Parts: sequence; structure tokens; C-alpha cells
Amino acid sequence: VPSLCRSWSRDGHKLVSASTDNIVSQWDVLSGDCDQRFRFPSPILKVQYHPRDQNRVLVCPMKSAPVMLTLSDSKHVVLPVDDDSDLNVVASFDRRGEYIYTGNAKGKILVLKTDTQDLVASFRVTTGTSNTTAIKSIEFARKGSCFLINTADRIIRVYDGREILTCGRDGEPEPMQKLQDLVNRTPWKKCCFSGDGEYIVAGSARQHALYIWEKSIGNLVKILHGTRGELLLDVAWHPVRPIIASISSGVVSIWAQNQVENWSAFAPDFKELDENVEYEERESEFDIEDEDKSEPEQTGA
Repeated sequence: VPSLCRSWSRDGHKLVSASTDNIVSQWDVLSGDCDQRFRFPSPILKVQYHPRDQNRVLVCPMKSAPVMLTLSDSKHVVLPVDDDSDLNVVASFDRRGEYIYTGNAKGKILVLKTDTQDLVASFRVTTGTSNTTAIKSIEFARKGSCFLINTADRIIRVYDGREILTCGRDGEPEPMQKLQDLVNRTPWKKCCFSGDGEYIVAGSARQHALYIWEKSIGNLVKILHGTRGELLLDVAWHPVRPIIASISSGVVSIWAQNQVENWSAFAPDFKELDENVEYEERESEFDIEDEDKSEPEQTGA
């Protein structure tokens, strides 16, 4: 059965997946055995292990509230939502798993305490006026307290989680950055942070193109273009190194920096040139010495 989404446990020994038959399964990676199965009434949009406790899994079923599974006793808790009419709710653990952030089609973000499911903070994403925009995804940086929200208005908003908690319920936090493609108004398929949390990459929903911004000042650093005519499915940034993987049409593309050779690191007197330079030789520098010429006689004192 084809797999829709998956998540690795922190130690890498377990894998949880959701398949097209609406079943969530936990697998032992080494043996390949399926440890547990949970059937849901609708397709699964996302599964995610708790970052620090692989006994808990967050599941986002289509057109229903997110569910937190406890694997040890096979129990589940349905997370509270802002409105019972919420049809599409996305959810994510924060970096440490202390809180769960949920977002709905009306732009409402709820912050729930993971252990108690109590509401500790909430706010609404607006489009400058009173209009709201649907939440498509919520992604957290591996370092620091920042997270991003990808919305239907094609703007990526970056927030500081500490400010969200400080503002509390019905707060009005301002995003640190608003990232968008002003020229083409590109909608975003997938967004994520770099390993150090200093950069953000977003994959276009229209073509195989990756946009990279610097988080601190919000400037567009680079646009990477993949094979023309292919649609991007997913993108991921290496946890430590400056390497990005993107997938389209079943082909994974690896993006990395060009390796620059530094010869002066091995020979300190080696001079590197950025471009060709016409060398002007010094007087007699390349003259061939006459080996047959007679040496001057030494006269004694």
C-alpha cells in the first residue's frame, strides 16, 4: 500500500507511516516488522513523532481534529479545535515537544500544552486587513524558538515562539519576517528551516524551484531551478551541512555548494588569481645560463 507520510523517531530505530488505506503503522527499522497499527476513518495528512518521547505520535486526519496517540497503551486524545466546523486542521509539535501548535482554514493558531492539552496561547493570521487566510503548514527550526507558517495567501510568516506564549490567548503577535515572491506570486508547496535555523527554503507549488531567504533580514539569497516541467513534491534541509534535498517525479535532487579548491592552504607562498593576468618577467629572469663560458681566473693576493 502506498505511503502518504512518515516520521522518524529521535533514535532512528522506529518509523511511523500513514498509508492510503487510512492506517497508521509503527515499524521497527532494523527488522522491518510492523509493531502497531491504528485505523482512521479518513486519509492522513501528517504523522509526527514527539521530538523527545517516541511513545507519542501526532496524527492529522483529513477533515477532522488532530489526534495524539500513546503507543504504549494504544490510547488516543482528540485535540481541541477552535471551531467544531473546522474541516482541515494542521498541527505540529514545537522543537522540544512541550507544546502543540494547530492551525485551521480560518487562520486561527492554537497553542496547546502537550501533556494536558490546555490552551495556553492563540492568535489569528490576517492579511493586513480583517481578512483571514487558511493555514497550510507549520514548521519549527531545529535550533532556537522560531517557527514559520505557510498560508494560502502565498506569504511565509516567521514568528518567535517565546513572543507567542507571552501574548497569551487572543494575542496579536507580529511576525519577525514575511517572505514571498512579489514578482510571480508563487504559492509554496513545502517550507523548512536550515539546520542552524538561519535560512529558510521554500519549494514552489508551480515548478521545481527552490527559494532561499536569510531569516534575520528577510532578503532572498538564491533561487535554485530544477528540471523544467516537473512539479516539486517535497524539500528537506540537511540537519548539519548546507545541503538541500528536493523530490519531483520520483527523482531526488541534491543541492550543495560548489567545492572551491584552496591551494594556498597547502603552500602559503602560492598566489591565487581570480582571472588570467599577463605576467611581466623581470630582467634576465628566464635567461639560460651559458654553461661553457669560462670562469674568471682567481688571482692570488
